[in-house]
Amino acid sequence: MGSRSKLSPSSLSMRRTRRSTPHKKTCKSQNLVDVDGGSVSEKLEALKQLIPANYGEIKADQLFKETADYIVLLRTQVFVLQKLVDFYGSNTDQNPV
Repeated sequence: MGSRSKLSPSSLSMRRTRRSTPHKKTCKSQNLVDVDGGSVSEKLEALKQLIPANYGEIKADQLFKETADYIVLLRTQVFVLQKLVDFYGSNTDQNPV
């Protein structure tokens, strides 16, 4: 999970470079599309669907805060479950069901 594949020289040369021209300011709709083809609003909507109990419209900054809070909650749950496994043991032979 933590390993990354190394980029070949040919893939590095194919990367898009940013233009610093005035054209960039006039085409706001192009700025909302990333290299994968999805718009920022689509990605925010996908993120909103991952966060539980999210009702109605929500601003991006509040969505990011709720996402961070949810990540902390999930990490805490994993930590507690790991401690329970450590305390009670994970050997199924000792605890037949």
